[in-house]
Amino acid sequence: MDEQYDIVIIGSGHNGLVAAAMLSLKGLKVVVLESESDIGGAARTAEITQPGFHHDLYATNIGMFLGSPFYQEYKKELHDNGFEINTIDRPYCNVFPDGEGIAVYQDHDKTDAMLRKYSNQDADSFWKLLSYFQKTSQHFMPIMQTELPSFKAAKQLWSMTRHLGMTESLSLAQLLLKSTREFSEDWFTHPKVRALFIPWAFHLDYGPDISGGATFSFVESMVDHLNGLAISKGGVGNLIKSIAKIIENNGGTILTQKNVTEIIVEKGTAIGVKTITGQTFSARKAVIGNITPTQIVNSLINEAHLPSNYIQKAKQYRYGLSTMMIHFALDGPLEWKAGEDFSNFGYVHIGPYTNDIATTFNQAQNGILPDNPMLVVGQQSRHDKTRAPDGKETLWVQVRALPYTPNSDSLNAISIGHWDSMKQDYAERVIDNISFYAPNIKQRILDYAVFSPEDLMKHNRNLVNGDSVAGSHQLNQNYIFRPFPGYSRYKTPIKNLWIIGASTWPGAGLNAISGYLVAKHIQK
Repeated sequence: MDEQYDIVIIGSGHNGLVAAAMLSLKGLKVVVLESESDIGGAARTAEITQPGFHHDLYATNIGMFLGSPFYQEYKKELHDNGFEINTIDRPYCNVFPDGEGIAVYQDHDKTDAMLRKYSNQDADSFWKLLSYFQKTSQHFMPIMQTELPSFKAAKQLWSMTRHLGMTESLSLAQLLLKSTREFSEDWFTHPKVRALFIPWAFHLDYGPDISGGATFSFVESMVDHLNGLAISKGGVGNLIKSIAKIIENNGGTILTQKNVTEIIVEKGTAIGVKTITGQTFSARKAVIGNITPTQIVNSLINEAHLPSNYIQKAKQYRYGLSTMMIHFALDGPLEWKAGEDFSNFGYVHIGPYTNDIATTFNQAQNGILPDNPMLVVGQQSRHDKTRAPDGKETLWVQVRALPYTPNSDSLNAISIGHWDSMKQDYAERVIDNISFYAPNIKQRILDYAVFSPEDLMKHNRNLVNGDSVAGSHQLNQNYIFRPFPGYSRYKTPIKNLWIIGASTWPGAGLNAISGYLVAKHIQK
């Protein structure tokens, strides 16, 4: 082997960096190998439009990271390394074709007044739902930071049952397993109030009628009201840099443009890796892959080293619908028809209604380019002035959801081909759709950059087919089934080879859990 290490980590996504930081702090010799020129995986910030405009290329919301055990344990080191939190007190809102909007603030009275504008009954239900969340979340949310299955998880479930009672625990489980349509209709009556909850599950791959989506709508809607929408000052890349400094300050090494093409296996044990240039790195204790299971069986390990049932399960791992990202440099804020204050919300969801998002989901599932995709519009620079020059703004737009290989266009306006030939036309459709709600967008645009589903996959091999969450999160591929039964605790059939990241429990988002749990295992 050319280079000798205790731990070799493939990929510099945040979970890989979390594991590297924890293990380097324990005195182990750690190297992180990243194929791209920049670290961070799906958590990167770059000036891709004009100088001075700092865009979070993919992930932006750091709320889950702030709730992670890694942040709680290493908060001082992260902040000493330059990490700063910026909390948006206007976390999310929805806008509608009639020029109206509905919003949730951190402020109780403002939220209450907004909801009562549409329904007194729904305002009362919102506060009942919040009370229910505060009563139950302390019992079920710790499971989202625990290996599944495990004695610790079983103990937590038993504790929940003991405190809430069997009937109440089963009612909670029923709520979490509902679709977002069922959840919103159970609690609310007004279609605009219901629409507040639907987009959160579609950030993943839960259309309104897919069972299990209620979990994410329930948690995100309540947590963001209580805590606000948290972002990293200057961009999510500053969070990544602060973790990287922990690694480097404790003797760890991060190498970019190191494309790992093989995990070296001897006698059933992972002993190192080889890059595309033939350079080898030995791993005395472990190889940790911040990768997806399909990469293991399709390219990184010869199938002769793997049991047939693992190969079969890995090849059946499903990726979800595709995402497009559009980043704008603006000459000022958007002016939303819904009102001046809507220019100050962290997320503006354009669905607009439950049935519209259901239509988008069904179109994309059937290979049709949607006419009206759901848009998540991020206005980060309204609350973080370091992201854009004075008087200017960034705009972060996530387009959900698209087919990776479309067979037709719902409006028969875009010629079907590769995404390189379609992405500009589709971006213009998105701009037209936004302009219906914020008419000044076209006048505000200084520049913009479009990342098609093909671009997402090109820049991050975990985002297969442009799936921004690295694999479907629907119930048969989530919880104890992520990535598939028998391998939900990060181990693989190869001794000393671990897999972490969004393809493992608890899935996508900046949660810092799988890297943390694997590092704890290796430290034992």
